[in-house]
Amino acid sequence: MKKSKWGTVFRLAWITAAAIAAALLFLPWDAQAPVQEKAETLPTPPAASVAGDGQRIQSNCQIIQTMAFTRCGHSVTRRISAPEDLVGADFGAARAYYAMWSIDAFSPENVTMRREIDLYCPMHAVLSVNEAGEAVLTRNVYGDGMAVEKTYAFTLTDFSPEDRQTLLRGIGFDSKEAAETWLAERKQRSENRAQSTD
Repeated sequence: MKKSKWGTVFRLAWITAAAIAAALLFLPWDAQAPVQEKAETLPTPPAASVAGDGQRIQSNCQIIQTMAFTRCGHSVTRRISAPEDLVGADFGAARAYYAMWSIDAFSPENVTMRREIDLYCPMHAVLSVNEAGEAVLTRNVYGDGMAVEKTYAFTLTDFSPEDRQTLLRGIGFDSKEAAETWLAERKQRSENRAQSTD
């Protein structure tokens, strides 16, 4: 039997996504306690002290990135080697290269930066809805984007108005099991309400 071109493309895309997700598991992520202050309340250091006064990134430079996840209050810090195309760059070039980040410290050996992300961190299973209105379980496997792990046979119309709003915003749980328990309880509660009004 001849295989479909699209089947092969789909398999390759799936394998690539799985490889990326697996690779992310081996990155040196350090989960920290919940962040007490939001980055916007922290004072911005003066540009002169951060700018490194003409210093340039060395080949052994470490990039220290802290991602602060506003939905759960957790932060994740990772340490990576400076990309080759950034070696020799000054503060201005590094700031342009990492335009979505706020650089807190700059030296030839270390560049420390921070970014607030309006998502849950990778430690949470998140219930939300997809474009079709179906309940989905997602997880932050990319750092700045959620991936769907499971789609449920429930739609927004199966829930009370309050639970619909909660699902539209997304709600984080410590485990998939806790998320599924919440989902089943809310669905049952909605069904019980519907039966009592009949």
